[in-house]
Amino acid sequence: MTLAIRTRDGVLEGGHSERGRHWLGIPYARAERFGLPLPPAAWSGTRSATAFGPECPQYFGAMASEKKIDGPGVSEDCLVLNIWAPATTDSALKPVMMWIHGGAFMAGTGNTYDGGDLSARGDIVVVTINYRLGVLGFANLGEALETAQIPSNLGVRDQIAALEWIRGNIAAFGGDPQRVTIAGESAGSIAVSMLMHCPTAWPLFQGAILESGAISLLHNRERSLRIGHHYREILNLRSHDLDQLRSLDLKTLLKAQSKVQALERGTVPAAPWFDGDLVPSSLSDARAAATADVPLLAGFNRDEIRTFEWIKGPDILPMTRGANELLIRQQLSQSAADQVLGAYPDTKQGNRALATHLTFGMPTLHFAERHSQRNPTWFYRFDCAHFMIGAAHGLELPFVWNFKGPLGVLARGGLLIGKRRALTRRMQQHWAHFVRHGRPEADWPAFTTQERCVRLFNLDDQMARDPDQPQRQAWNGADVSTNVAVA
Repeated sequence: MTLAIRTRDGVLEGGHSERGRHWLGIPYARAERFGLPLPPAAWSGTRSATAFGPECPQYFGAMASEKKIDGPGVSEDCLVLNIWAPATTDSALKPVMMWIHGGAFMAGTGNTYDGGDLSARGDIVVVTINYRLGVLGFANLGEALETAQIPSNLGVRDQIAALEWIRGNIAAFGGDPQRVTIAGESAGSIAVSMLMHCPTAWPLFQGAILESGAISLLHNRERSLRIGHHYREILNLRSHDLDQLRSLDLKTLLKAQSKVQALERGTVPAAPWFDGDLVPSSLSDARAAATADVPLLAGFNRDEIRTFEWIKGPDILPMTRGANELLIRQQLSQSAADQVLGAYPDTKQGNRALATHLTFGMPTLHFAERHSQRNPTWFYRFDCAHFMIGAAHGLELPFVWNFKGPLGVLARGGLLIGKRRALTRRMQQHWAHFVRHGRPEADWPAFTTQERCVRLFNLDDQMARDPDQPQRQAWNGADVSTNVAVA
């Protein structure tokens, strides 16, 4: 079993378990604060790769803790990735899945996701990554400070750097650099949709998986600039002075996020935006633009919004009927708005469905519709209801990743036995088959705008044709952004 691997930067010594081999905490890039990601520094000798690398500093909502700013295992030098590979060391290179974690672009880490089970069961190489978050990765400070020295959307540029590292190194770990699938959930799914609109990234991947989220949740340029000016005022920053920004105490910089959050209700205080560089300059331009010519697997959870009802924290999404109606009427014609609102009764369930569809459901579906016009596409809805919060945002993750221990039991709503175990196996098999072959297993028909076949994942799966037809027809392909600047 080969554990010592020579990369372009040096030799890594990994570890193994009964499920396979792993290499953790590998630097894929380095970057100064607010600088572009650059190739990592080479090292001499053998570097241990048996422990996770640092998480990105983060300070957000109910999870805000000073330990997440500069505590153990947290560092601005966080551009690291983890690799899991099957135990077999045959000569055939295996397809690769690169996972982009969620967390509202403000929190989270790829270290949460143990890829060993998915790698072993699916006979694929799994890579998870850390990337810059919050103000460090997604604040429009370049425009706010009137300097071209701070590039846009640094966190997405980190993800591209990880893909470039994979292209140059993954063969040494048994992975095929010509068969890479990018995948993500929530913020990670939105990032995948951005990469699907980023031609410079297209040569680096050959498939894509979106779990709950697409480009409608990006900030428009006006809102990103307004948020950038909030940081400038709160931190008393000078124009063109990147050195001043880099010299700030990290706690001061990250805690400014809380102050910006108070000024910008209904969104996060740092998020990717339509920059006209990596991605198109507006939602309408993106909707009209081509996406990467790769197969797509996409879907959403039936009761997405209930996670945000349950988790205490800042107001980052429109939750009430009034808030959603305001966005709809601001961005759609009167007749179109009336049609959408008329599809959802003013009841608790109706308003939950409206909030779910506005934020995650319909934008993900519409992305799949547009993509399916040119490329093979498969679509799902996750319906397996947790006894407390239904089929809420993120609850497909413990099944796809087979979370272990008490966390897995709590997240799945019960022990991993019987039909829950079978659902876990089915989802892993479909995801891995897609990574291997560019399509899920044969019992899942492709999605087209004519047939609209949707897989409903549940304790007993179903194939449905256009399961949200009345609401889907009411939206008529329109997307409503939650992140526009409104006077």
